[in-house]
Amino acid sequence: MIKIEIGGFESFLQVLSIYFLREELFIKMKKSIVFNADNNYIDKLETVIKSICCHNDCLKFYVFNDDISSEWFLMMNKRLKTIQSEIVNVKIVDHVLKKFHLPLKNLSYATFFRYFIPNFVKESRALYLDSDIIVTENLDYLFDIDLEGYPLAAIEDSFGDAPSNNFNAGVLLVDVDSWRDEDACTKLLELTNQYHETAYGDQGILNMLFHNRWKKLDRTFNFMVGMDSVAHIEGNQRWYEISEFKKGDLPSVIHYTGVKPWEMIANNRFREVWWFYNLLEWSDILLRKDIINRSFKELVYSPKAHTAILTASCEMEHVEYLIENLPEVHFSILAHTYFASNVVALLRYSNVTIYPCFSPFDYQKMLDNLDFYLDINHYQEVDNIVSVVQQLSKPIFAFENTCHDIDNQTNVFSSTEPNKMVEAIRQFLGE
Repeated sequence: MIKIEIGGFESFLQVLSIYFLREELFIKMKKSIVFNADNNYIDKLETVIKSICCHNDCLKFYVFNDDISSEWFLMMNKRLKTIQSEIVNVKIVDHVLKKFHLPLKNLSYATFFRYFIPNFVKESRALYLDSDIIVTENLDYLFDIDLEGYPLAAIEDSFGDAPSNNFNAGVLLVDVDSWRDEDACTKLLELTNQYHETAYGDQGILNMLFHNRWKKLDRTFNFMVGMDSVAHIEGNQRWYEISEFKKGDLPSVIHYTGVKPWEMIANNRFREVWWFYNLLEWSDILLRKDIINRSFKELVYSPKAHTAILTASCEMEHVEYLIENLPEVHFSILAHTYFASNVVALLRYSNVTIYPCFSPFDYQKMLDNLDFYLDINHYQEVDNIVSVVQQLSKPIFAFENTCHDIDNQTNVFSSTEPNKMVEAIRQFLGE
């Protein structure tokens, strides 16, 4: 028989009451995160949710939609329970949003669903995220920010370091109570009905309503990598100066504006980060296995060496032979223009990456990784690459009919004997 002293029992009750108080508080402190989505984008939605769950728990996801199946929500809730989280199926039906004009063909009318945040979100604060996003850190900092009376906080929608009065709507930290008090949903719908033909979608409308009424967040919370290629095309060198990260560092929130990482050719930074989270197993995430703290390259592909080819032509001597016979070497092929179809077709090899219209970030990445250079492109040399590589003291391999080296420092081989080049490269690699 177990004897319970009165004092011990009272202490037990105190502990029990504290436990339930903490549990109640725990429930109340769930971080609310809102998405707009449709069934066509559900794999992208699940990818961003995976990334959030790797670094956070005690979450309450709201998914505003009109066509996602209830079965998906049932399975997601089963998973999320493991990390004290849940997902809410918010159906937006009988709406007029389909009639509103959108500035881009790839946008869905579902983008307007965020207007309804104050109508459905019960918590006082919510973080709205687009579905083309990856979260790489714990989000507690964002939820603890003092909004200073502003109805929302966001990131400036600027190009380079040019100041802007507008915010990007892909990441919004929303004071839900404030939106509810001013009936923001009704006002946004009224403004959209009036200005949807001329405004830049819902982002333009949101900026109308909250003009000069938003708190500026650091760009790490909405780092728009689409600027990488846009800046290069428009000659905005300043973007590359102010947006560079130390090797290995990541923004807190990566926003894949512009070309998306799931497209076959997308050279903006952090493409592999999206694929890392996309391919993670839910069991690894929920059990907090070590795999979630690693990287795509570490887990999937770690070549023995890196080489590169800069070209202004689709004609590269024996390039396919070299790719096939050096599978342990990763080939980066860069051009200032778009590639012909025969070059794009080289992507069937897992050890090939192509960089059409390459940016300064692509170029620097290539140089940082470079072990040796292949001077095998016909016609003119690109960007004095041979002398650049020589200054790095990296070996160069060329054929006699492609060599651009006037200083005779290159390892030159007959174009009739590509096997000799392969043998020399393998010898260089210590094979």
